[in-house]
Amino acid sequence: MKRPSESPPSSREQRLREWYVRWIHPRLPRELDRQRVKLLYYIWGYWPLLRLQALTVVDRLKLLMRFVRIDWNVLHSHQPGEIASVCTVLAQRPARRGEVMVEAGCWNGGASAKFSLLCALCGYRLRIYDSFEGVEPMTSAEKQRGYDFSGEYVASDATLRDNLQRFGAPDVCSIHKGWFAATLARSPVSDVVRVVFIDCDSAKGTQEVLLGVVPSLAGDGVVFSQDFHIAPVRELLLDPGTWERYGRGGPSLERLCGHLAMLRWRRHSERRVLADRRRAAERRVAGRRLAAGVA
Repeated sequence: MKRPSESPPSSREQRLREWYVRWIHPRLPRELDRQRVKLLYYIWGYWPLLRLQALTVVDRLKLLMRFVRIDWNVLHSHQPGEIASVCTVLAQRPARRGEVMVEAGCWNGGASAKFSLLCALCGYRLRIYDSFEGVEPMTSAEKQRGYDFSGEYVASDATLRDNLQRFGAPDVCSIHKGWFAATLARSPVSDVVRVVFIDCDSAKGTQEVLLGVVPSLAGDGVVFSQDFHIAPVRELLLDPGTWERYGRGGPSLERLCGHLAMLRWRRHSERRVLADRRRAAERRVAGRRLAAGVA
């Protein structure tokens, strides 16, 4: 796999950051207020939303305004440009029957609310996975190699549901509570997965998410990691051995804005993964139809 280049921040961005740290940050004790100030600079990252050909001009403007409303009211850890990059891929075509988007790691549900709005417009369901206990304790090796995220980003599922109700489209969402080892890693997602957004801050969690989503990816399915700045996660995604178990070759990897990386595979024939109970239900329906036809 080709290693994407690391782009250092421009001198302008570096000066702006230094100015913010010196003059703004100390005067704004609330994180949400800091997020609102940063939006004045980062809001331009949303411009690709205005080019989504699958939506009408009115829908694009409404989507942009609702995204900004979420930014103003819900504390999150992403940049507008990162969300716009994911939305651009998701909106490339409407959902086919049974297709879903998967979000792994949601914190307060800021990104969840945004994704749910676009999913509702494009016909997808959104499956949200989170432990609601913060980042899983990191290993000593991970701690030595970077920042220790253990226990951070704690929010309850009630907070997520409230933010989806206030700002998103809750009717297209399903919430799956638990550590990824007990949810996604236990068995592949039973629906066809069109887009995946991973934001779990650990290599272990990322690996567990991949176990649940890669076997269920659509032929044009795409995986996004918002943790590419974390060394163990970056090495996991760049390691060819990570992908050997899936039997579909390694993906191409592109570094996008912020901390976001996009992984996609050469188009392949889809193999829908169904849970045993769904297979049994489908066999019963087929049997009834056959019997009715004979009668």
